[in-house]
Amino acid sequence: MKIEAEIENLKKILVDDEKFYQIPDYQRPYSWDKDNLSDLIDDLVSAYLENKQETYFCGSLVLVNNESDSRFDIIDGQQRTTTFTIISCVFRDVYLSELGPKAKDFISSSIQDKYEDTKRKLKFLTNEQYQIDFEETVLKGIDFKSTKHIEKDFPNNKYLQNAHYVKGFLEEKFTEHKIKPDDFVIWFFESVVLTVITCPSQDSAIQIFNVLNDRGMPLSSIDILKSTLMQKLDGKEDRNAFKAKWESINSNLKFSDFDLDSMLNTYLYYKLSANPKNRLDKELISIFSKEGKSALEIIKEIGDFSQAYVKTLNEENKYLYCLKYLKHRIYWVSIMSTALFTNYPNIEELKKLLVAYYYQNWIAGATVARIKQASFNILKLIKSNAPVSAISTEMQDGLKKYSTTKTFKEELEGSWVYGRKWDRAVLLLVEYFSSDDSKQSYIPIGSKLHLEHILPQNPDDVAGWKSTFSAEEREKWTNSLANLTLLSMRKNIQAQNYSYDKKMETYQDKDNVVTPFLITQYVIKCGKWNIEELEKRDKYLRTRIMEKLDVF
Repeated sequence: MKIEAEIENLKKILVDDEKFYQIPDYQRPYSWDKDNLSDLIDDLVSAYLENKQETYFCGSLVLVNNESDSRFDIIDGQQRTTTFTIISCVFRDVYLSELGPKAKDFISSSIQDKYEDTKRKLKFLTNEQYQIDFEETVLKGIDFKSTKHIEKDFPNNKYLQNAHYVKGFLEEKFTEHKIKPDDFVIWFFESVVLTVITCPSQDSAIQIFNVLNDRGMPLSSIDILKSTLMQKLDGKEDRNAFKAKWESINSNLKFSDFDLDSMLNTYLYYKLSANPKNRLDKELISIFSKEGKSALEIIKEIGDFSQAYVKTLNEENKYLYCLKYLKHRIYWVSIMSTALFTNYPNIEELKKLLVAYYYQNWIAGATVARIKQASFNILKLIKSNAPVSAISTEMQDGLKKYSTTKTFKEELEGSWVYGRKWDRAVLLLVEYFSSDDSKQSYIPIGSKLHLEHILPQNPDDVAGWKSTFSAEEREKWTNSLANLTLLSMRKNIQAQNYSYDKKMETYQDKDNVVTPFLITQYVIKCGKWNIEELEKRDKYLRTRIMEKLDVF
């Protein structure tokens, strides 16, 4: 058998063919999270709305025919395949009454064999518990619960967590764009395509996988862009000038530990102010062609923008420090770089608004799809030199539309802050603005920065915590914002589950160094730790946070 490659839609992959799939035992567990799902659903819906007649390419699927199991082992593509199956189950359990026979048949056949109800299209060999969870909580039927804390309420079950996320994303998009579920389901199976590569052996499949994922590709988008621009130059002198400028840009970026690829993607966002639909080189070449600029004019503009990009990321500024903790940094970096590049007059006020807007969305659990269009709109406003009040209005409209401010406040007031992706970032925001030092250094979130429970998570009787706090009080306060503070890893290890007095000694005296964190020094000055102090600190922290985030 030779290696075969075909572009196939989901109908052929999951519905038509008598193919059944399994995830081999050596594969990593299913790991897609809320952001991965948000990006996928957003891209699918955008493709459906904007290019409904065209196919939507969604990556590759590398398979090996495992004849002994009468299934195909998935070597690459397990995350997508598992997610597509979860989406099918959500279609079935949420929209079945709105679907016609064709869509219903697509869904049913993508989940299980037409003739054997217990024979599933996809199964896991990675871990017996994974297969049980997938089978019992998703394939057999999803019991959707009304919950604000999906990961907390469904621990250790990625499949059920993601089914709830998919349901929420689909309902939001279908309502917003008035999408008919029946039409979308049929489009999903007929128009979403993958490159399916079937290999004769596991060795050849892994070799194909490595080639597909090899970063050392012979030509990247950047190489193609550079080559295309240089081809527009006739004289050797101009070509050398272009090449020298290109290398200068790259060297300056490397000097600050930045890369050309990220900068050019930020530049693309500045030029496009919309979601890119093609590769970086295709998008930029199309823009340059419409502008009619020479290659030397283009490289000069890229160089000037690169300087604004580097300045944005290197600036010592507390608001920018806070923005650096955001996962999807391209949005705020493109906005700030554009503001510097275009000499936008209200940059300081813009920084404050960006922190408030993005942090409210982050704490409220908003996905990237929710902030994406607003970010593009802000870019357009900056490029048109609109007043900062117009930017504030754009942000307010988005926050009101999804009741984001209400949700963000509820999350901060809740009993479950520890373990959230923003827990240390929001305390660092308070830390930065607890000092008037305008040249304060950036504090990276890494292994050396630890989140300390003042009232320990697992207190013992000897330390006296259980006599100070009842079980109900510990349940309410242990993982709340008020009970958390910042420490270096070393001091956290030293503090352990000690009593309050012994913890304070550790915070102050171990290694003859007082903790540098101002918000932790506040705890030292309290002199005791009880419900009264927790309530005072809760009010203090939330007041300081609201001063920076509740500004609209």
